[in-house]
This record gives sequence, C-alpha cells and structure tokens, in this order.
Amino acid sequence: MQLPDKPALLDNAAFMSLWDAYRHCQAGEDVDVMRGDMQQLTRVALSQEQPARGLPFPLPDFVKRVVTQPAPRLAADPKAMAASCALATGRIALRAERLDLATDMFKAVLRNHPQPEYAYYVDQARTGLEQVNRIAQFAQHGDVPAPVVIPISSASASRTGAPVPFED
Repeated sequence: MQLPDKPALLDNAAFMSLWDAYRHCQAGEDVDVMRGDMQQLTRVALSQEQPARGLPFPLPDFVKRVVTQPAPRLAADPKAMAASCALATGRIALRAERLDLATDMFKAVLRNHPQPEYAYYVDQARTGLEQVNRIAQFAQHGDVPAPVVIPISSASASRTGAPVPFED
C-alpha cells in the first residue's frame, strides 16, 4: 500500500513571502495586483493540501482533511489567507465597477473553499455576488428617470407646490 503524498511544508522564508503577499493584498487598491497576490496565495494553499491518493479504498472527507491538514506549527492558514485576499480583491473591484473581476474573485472563494471551516468566507462571497447582481440589474435599467424629491417642509417647496426633481 502506498501512503498519501505529504504536502510541501513552508519554511520560514516562504511563509514570510506568503504573509507579505497577504498583507499587500489586504492593503491594496490596484485590483490587478491584488488578483496576482490572491493567485499566489491560492497556489501555495493548494500545494499545502494534497488529497490522499494511492490508497486502494476511498476515505471519508473528514479523514481526508485530517490526513491533508498543514503542519500544526503553521499558525496561519494559507487557504483562509487566500479566501480573505479574494474577498478584498472582489470588494475593491466592485468599488471600481470591475464587475467581471469581482464576480471571478467571489466565485473563486465558493469554488476553492467548500469545507465547513471556511463557511464565513463563503457567506461573504455570496453576499458579494448578490451585490454584483444588484449593480448589474441597476445598470441594465439606466433609462429610468431620476427620482423626484417631494419636500416635507413648506419652506423648501417651490411656490407652486410642485415636486422638486432630485439632481446629483
């Protein structure tokens, strides 16, 4: 029987490089650079978690997680760091009206983090996708006239009493 491959362990320099990419992503404003940081974090996270293979029988998911978890001395979870970076990139992309990139980042969290320990990140990604959908729906209805503001106070109403149109 062949034992499962061991995940590649991170030495101190590699982990510090990973940590720098995470911090850079969290503080970033350039979504293209942030996407690169997220991709770097994801590559490392995936290299840390290799499925148990080569066994003559299938293992339950909970056993696979135990067998493939990173070394216990690793204080930060590279997968959580990748998820957090993807969410930050998605939010900045949303603010920059880069809906395609925001969608990609939020979907990456859903795709790469199905395990229960990442439920928070998945929930945040779903919320982000809902925001993208709302913005896209609003953009499709760009021909809707501006809302009309009806003043409550008679002091601010026009002399005719007609509604005052709202202007940006």
